[in-house]
Amino acid sequence: MMKYEIRMTEGKHPVPVVVFEDRKYELVGAFLLAEARSFSDEILHAIDAVYVDGEASGEFAGNVFRLEIAAEMTNVVDDIMGKECEIGTKELRGIVEAYCKACCD
Repeated sequence: MMKYEIRMTEGKHPVPVVVFEDRKYELVGAFLLAEARSFSDEILHAIDAVYVDGEASGEFAGNVFRLEIAAEMTNVVDDIMGKECEIGTKELRGIVEAYCKACCD
């Protein structure tokens, strides 16, 4: 089980930040911060098209990050820095949902 925590930043306009126990997933946290607040519905739709509806693969492209989605694993790509991180599609969907709840609730 992947361990992470959603923390709110300090200040006048707090923002949720995802901190993973395993630092290899830091790029996923950066993806959420950059893209999920603006594109949460599109991200979940792209994941669900593959994970729930059974499409062979899918993609989401935001302002900086891109998701290459497959049934088992999703590749998170930072198109500016050229970095990539692989994460389980099921885990990513759960983290996106938790992040959106932290943003909106």
